[in-house]
Formats: sequence, structure tokens, C-alpha cells
Amino acid sequence: MARQVHVPADAVKNLIRQAYEAGGPYQWAREAWRNSEESGASMIHFGIEEQAARNKGVLRRTIMDNGSGMLPDDLLVFLSSFGGGGKPIGVDGNFGQGFKSSVLPWNPYGVVVISYTEQTPDGAMVWIHREGDSYTFKEWDVQDEDGMYLGRDDVMLPYEDEEHGCHWGEIRPDWMTTGTIMVLLGASAESDTWQGDPDPARHETVDGLVRYLNGRVIEVPERQGKPLETTVIDLYRKGETERRETKDKTVEMPDGRSMVWRPRRVYGLRHYIPETFLTGTVQVDDHGTVAEWFYVPEPDAPVKGTNDYIAQRPVVVVDYQGEAYHADHTKHRYRQFGITDEIKGRTWVILRPPVFSDSRPTQWGVLTQASRHILITKGGGELPWEEWGDRFFADFPEPLKKVLDDIRSQSGSRADASMGKNIARILDRLNARFKASRLTTSAAGRILGVPAGTAVASRREGTSSTGSGGGGSAGRGSSTMRQVLQPARGGSLTGTPSVTRGGYPAFDWARFDVEEAKYLARYVQNETRAIDGVEHRGVVYLNTDHPVFQQEFSYWANEVWPKPDAAQVRGLVQRVYGEEAVAHVVHAQNLNGTLVARTESGEPVAIGKEDVSQLLSPQALSAALLGLVNVEQRILTQGGGLFGGKANAR
Repeated sequence: MARQVHVPADAVKNLIRQAYEAGGPYQWAREAWRNSEESGASMIHFGIEEQAARNKGVLRRTIMDNGSGMLPDDLLVFLSSFGGGGKPIGVDGNFGQGFKSSVLPWNPYGVVVISYTEQTPDGAMVWIHREGDSYTFKEWDVQDEDGMYLGRDDVMLPYEDEEHGCHWGEIRPDWMTTGTIMVLLGASAESDTWQGDPDPARHETVDGLVRYLNGRVIEVPERQGKPLETTVIDLYRKGETERRETKDKTVEMPDGRSMVWRPRRVYGLRHYIPETFLTGTVQVDDHGTVAEWFYVPEPDAPVKGTNDYIAQRPVVVVDYQGEAYHADHTKHRYRQFGITDEIKGRTWVILRPPVFSDSRPTQWGVLTQASRHILITKGGGELPWEEWGDRFFADFPEPLKKVLDDIRSQSGSRADASMGKNIARILDRLNARFKASRLTTSAAGRILGVPAGTAVASRREGTSSTGSGGGGSAGRGSSTMRQVLQPARGGSLTGTPSVTRGGYPAFDWARFDVEEAKYLARYVQNETRAIDGVEHRGVVYLNTDHPVFQQEFSYWANEVWPKPDAAQVRGLVQRVYGEEAVAHVVHAQNLNGTLVARTESGEPVAIGKEDVSQLLSPQALSAALLGLVNVEQRILTQGGGLFGGKANAR
């Protein structure tokens, strides 16, 4: 028989530890909830074991459900198999190693699992714990009815356990006929585990647990027409709050304290999106990924319900088999989709990509990393956020666009109508500099490549144009749109080097929030701005409060032209710096696909989309706007015509 691949027993502890470190806080709760949900449970209860609380003052977290339960042999397989757990193994399945790897490292004293099935109505109990460098099952002496010793067994009926202050069989609640109970024992018989993992780096609390589950589960499934009921027990000292105790239970501790058991519900993320919303869907790639968006208008709060929701604000999330991954409420993530800061705080986005499956190995999809903490794409790549954002922006929902236009109209913000003409004039003057030799699609091309994410107008011979950004007029001949390619040996498109140029974004001055206040400028590609009837894609924002710009405003208004209106002087400085920032962006964008060298084997080397993104980062833009002698000269020249020469200004 051929030798089969296996995992040595002494390696299991390290594998479990690695998986534990790869997972995030509360991963154990996700794994336990998913196992219970897949068992067909209609109730899942994250409780606190009451007997040990009364008798020993020990507060142990329990997890119980009324699912189908596990037979004794299944219990052993579930806890002793690293990967599988008695379930079919596949990349799109909940393949069984998650609970063990997320719970055993911080419960070395043990995890007790008691399960009830129709075949075993009195229950079966196992206890797994760490012994030296391995995880083993606790064994008990077994006797017959006459007290004769029969040996040792690792599966027991639940029994009275004075040492640990409980009868394991009496943990079973009235609502459970069949189902499973897990008791987390922590590091010793005296450990409190009700708050979760005690690792200080994970900062786990009951509040965090409730919010995590509400943010992780997108929508709880139904059982016989009713939502699966998930509760989490919290504790507080009696009399500490004004909460009514009609649903609470009071437990007297050995030290005389009266602790109240408070049930808190898990409803799922979708529950916290108010019903008074605008909504729609946008397909954001060619694989069928759909982005469902929700906008909650004033005066309704953007998040409904209690503070039991994880973020207390709308988020962008990826829906994978009913669970939320990569929840993000940062400005960067929203800006990728063209959702500007004005509407970000009221907009939810749920992305639903296809799930990669072993049954469809040739089709693109997403799957979970082994820790089930993050998602990856087929082949191990990162999620295509840029592509999803660009496609959403390209098909930006009209209701959202109208909301944004209304907000800007009410705020009275209006772009300078001369901005477009000024920038066009500058870029036309520097046109030769901003032309780049880039690889673009051509049927006769000989260089293979893949799309770089940009399309440009390429003039045929004999074609003339004026203006910029596609707004020019053609003379003899015409222009054609071509895709910019990134050279790649396995590319599916052919291309040829061609001289091309693109359009230009707008600029605006704004006050930056604290997290961005250190930067002079930032570029938002997926945002539009209408200027003098022309819609520009992309906006360069400049930080009006940055000390560098404040010093510039003060210098020109107070030392160079102190007599004219300071607001006019400031406007001139802002316009020249804005035009300079736009020129940097346009030049960087037009480098996308530029051939810069060839390797020793003759392979082309080109500037790619990621390279351009780095050139347009807030850090790079801020550096580009420092120490600009040409800007100073332009301000002086243009200001001289408006306000008089520097020597005559005093």
C-alpha cells in the first residue's frame, strides 16, 4: 500500500497554535456559532455556568444549542481530528479545525463537551485538555453496577463533580432535548472564562463578543419561519443599573455578591440597517460579483437599534456564505467606490462575490484562508478592491449621485469656473512632457499583456486636437480608445507602444480630518466634479489648514501684497498650488504602462497601476508640493499683473 501523507502527532500543537495566532479576537465564538447553526439548532446560547458560580465563585463561559447533537464516537472525532471534525472537507466548507485551534490554546485546563442525541438521551461527555506538548482526552475509571473495575474510558455520562462545583448533567437547560453543550475551563479549575480569551492583546469582553457576532453574521437564518435565536449572557452586580430584571436571573456568589445574569440578543448586521433607505445593486466584475448598497437619508440615524452592533456606523463588507468579512468604514475604502466623505457616514455596501468551490475548479471565486479570518481569491490572491471600486464608480447609482448633488447644492460649494480652462492651458503648454510611450492594445501588436485598468485616446496619424481630457476637437483623421496594457508573458491581449495622453482631474481645498491632517494633499480617483459644464473624473484635495500652506498664505498676503484684499491673494496662491497638484497627478497617471527598460532576456519592463498609485499616495503628493520654486515664480508673475510688482506692493 502506498504511503499516505499524515501530520505527526507532535506537530499538531504547533499547527493549532499557528491557526490560533492567524485568527482574530472572538474567532472561537464564530466557530462555535457556525457549528451550532450547521447542526440545525433553532437556539444558540452563550451562557455562564451557574452551579460553579454559586458553589465556587467561578464564572465559566458555556456555549449550548438545541441541534441534532453528536454521538459518542462523533464527539471524539470532532475534538481529536485536526481538519475535518467528521465533516466533508472542501475549500467552501466549514472544515472542522476552526473551533479546536481557536479555543484550545487559551483553555489548556480543558474544554468539556456534552452532547445529547435521540440515541443517547442521557448524554455523552468528553473532556479534552493539554498534557505536556499534546492535547489528550481525560480518562475516567469505569465500574459495573456491582462496583467492579472495568478499566478506563474517555467518554462518560455527565456526573456530579464536587471538585469543579457542578453536576455536568444539570447544565442542560429545559429547552434542550437534543443538542450540545461546551464548557470553557480556561487555565485552571478556578479560571473565569465568561469574558473570553484572557490574552491582553485580544481585549475580549462580553460587549465585544455581542458586537462581534452582530457584525460577523449578516442575517441570521430562519428555523420554521422564525429567526435562529442567539443569546449571550452578560453579568452585572445587582443594583448597579436601573435595568428592569423581568428577563434577568440573580445568582448569589459565595462571597455574598448578587450577580445578575443578563441576556443579550444577536440579530445580525442586516438588522441594524434602517428600513428607511435608498437601495440598489451594481455588478462590479465580470464574474458576477454584486454590490448591494443602502443609503439612509436624514433625519433617520444611519444605524438603528442598540449599541450591540459592532461598529456603530455603516460599513463596506464582503458577504461570504452569510458572514461578513473585511468590514471597513475607512474613508479610503469608501473613496475606492466613489462614495465621498459627504455621504460615507450614511451608506452601507455589501459585496457578494461567487464562492470558489472544488465542484467548479475552473471558475473564479473567493474562499477563506485556513484560519477563516480573511478571504482570498482563487489562486491565493487578494480581493480585487480596485476593480470592484472602479466598476461601481463607472456605474455609479443615480439615486446616490442625486443625493450627493443635493448636498453640494445646499452647502453652496461650487467649483471655480475658470479652473478647467486654466488647467487645460497649463497641460497643453506642457503637452510634450505629459505624452508617454505606453503599451496599448493593437491587433497587430507583438507584445503580450494584461489590462492595466486604464483606457486612453490614441491619435491616428494626421489627427490634430485641442484642449485636454478628451474634450478636444479632431481635425484630419480621428482618435480611437485603446486599453493600456501591463506587459505579461502569459497575457491574453497583444499591444504595441504608442504615444498617448489622458485628461485631468479637478482640485479643491478642504479641511482634512485628524487622521489625514499631516498631509498636504490627497487624490481621490473615483470622484467626479462638474466645472463649467464639464465633468472631471478625480479630485485632488489640498489641506487648507496645513502649516506649509498657512505659511504661504501669510507670506504672500502680509509680506508681498499687504494692501490688496487678503482673500484675493489667498485665492491666487490656492489656484496655483491646485494647478501644480493636478499637473503632478496627470503626469503620474500618464506613466501607467510606460515602457522603461527591458530585462536581459528582452522582456519589457513597464510602470504599472500599483506604481502609479504609490506616486499618487498622500505621502508622495505631499512631498511633491514642497519647495516648489516654479510655483513661487508663477505666483509672483500672476500676482504682479493683479496686485502690482513686489517692490510696489508696500
